[in-house]
Amino acid sequence: MAYDYDLIILGGGGGGITGAMLAHGLGKKVALIDKRRFGGECTWSGCVPSKSLLHAAHMVATARRAALYADGAKMDDRVSGAAVLQSVRDIVADIYEDEKPETFEKLGITALENASVRFTDAHTVEASGKKMSAKKFLIATGSSPLVPPIPGLDAAPYYTNENIFSLDQLPASLMILGGGPIGVELAQAMNRLGVAVTVIEMAPSILIREEAELAARLSDILTREGVRLITGAKVVRVENPERPAVLYDKDGIQGRTEADALLVAAGRRPNIEGLDLDHIGLAVTRQGIAVNGYLQTSLPHIYAAGDVVGPYQFSHMANYQAIVAVSNAFLPFKKRVNYDAVPWCTFTDPELARSGLTEAQAREKYGSKIRVYRADYAKLDRARTERATDGLAKFVCDARGKILGIHILGQRAGEVLHEAHAARTLGIPLHKLNEVIHTYPTYSELTRLAARAAYIDRIASHPVVRLVKWLRGSK
Repeated sequence: MAYDYDLIILGGGGGGITGAMLAHGLGKKVALIDKRRFGGECTWSGCVPSKSLLHAAHMVATARRAALYADGAKMDDRVSGAAVLQSVRDIVADIYEDEKPETFEKLGITALENASVRFTDAHTVEASGKKMSAKKFLIATGSSPLVPPIPGLDAAPYYTNENIFSLDQLPASLMILGGGPIGVELAQAMNRLGVAVTVIEMAPSILIREEAELAARLSDILTREGVRLITGAKVVRVENPERPAVLYDKDGIQGRTEADALLVAAGRRPNIEGLDLDHIGLAVTRQGIAVNGYLQTSLPHIYAAGDVVGPYQFSHMANYQAIVAVSNAFLPFKKRVNYDAVPWCTFTDPELARSGLTEAQAREKYGSKIRVYRADYAKLDRARTERATDGLAKFVCDARGKILGIHILGQRAGEVLHEAHAARTLGIPLHKLNEVIHTYPTYSELTRLAARAAYIDRIASHPVVRLVKWLRGSK
């Protein structure tokens, strides 16, 4: 049977764009369709605007510290929220310039945005009234904010990451429901820009998925900066549509707090509504579209990638999965998706980066023989020159020195992570990195400090060295 396209991709975010470019590079006829504008959540309401806002907040915080270096230097505390928010939108618009449909049309890729789309049969979709068929499909429709069923929430005005960046002015005060990466990043950014921020989190601590010791340190830093953190609190009800008030239960005690604005950052849900997946018999779960290890759905010619699949909702994961899916769709050698070495970073100041098992997870899996090497930012000359000593790195290894997990809280943690992350991915033990010459003074010396400790540990445990020590001790 003849099809209009070799591949139709539903979703024009990072995963969809990556998949389209790869398939086009393989000589395939491709169509890329999105119900909104291309760029997806990352460009419009995720990575790009949030990191732009964080950068603006960082610049403000840096300017306020100028008094350390000049007598009488002081920054006016008044920040133009309108200017900051407009700057964020300008950056988003600039990045979108490279993601417009015209960019893909010039390459020969059919590109449709703002197009409602649904399956009419297993090989055909209808996009804004036009039927299009394909031999294979990639579903990369992403995710949307999860709004929990809290009594009174629907009647109160609230924001999510999808519309918070459309504000014309910053609110005087803000409540955030959720202490995950989105909630914590925006809490710090808004606080530094002069907004009084309260974060309410149901879990015992913020960033519950992270290394507990480092999450606790970051919590202390945010509190010192003025962010109010209420953890271990279950939201019971939202009141007062004009000025939202949140009622919560913490350890059996009722609490109430209110603010000028309310932001819901309580998780994500997969975007599968309206695609008529049930019409073609494609299997879905509560987490999203069900796939096998090759990212095939229950219909083998349809693949899925990104947030709509999980288990990790990161732009870099969507890109990785899209590459695996498209490669499997068109190349003879099939590759299974591998989640053994997935890095991520929460872009607070300082950053909190992670790859692999936490110390607690490693102890549970490998027992007491694991080794944990710590490298303190206060030991780095570079950190001391920049007054950025409030940080710590933890490298978790097995008894042979194989890296099981890396956790870094500190300046440039997202970049510093990658040397050890690459070693972990390639199976290089931590102590081998001691042989690598590191530029001085840099933050990457954190890895050298840990690697040297692991090297010394390895030497000390060598049978010959242990024998010599025993002989000396017996004299």
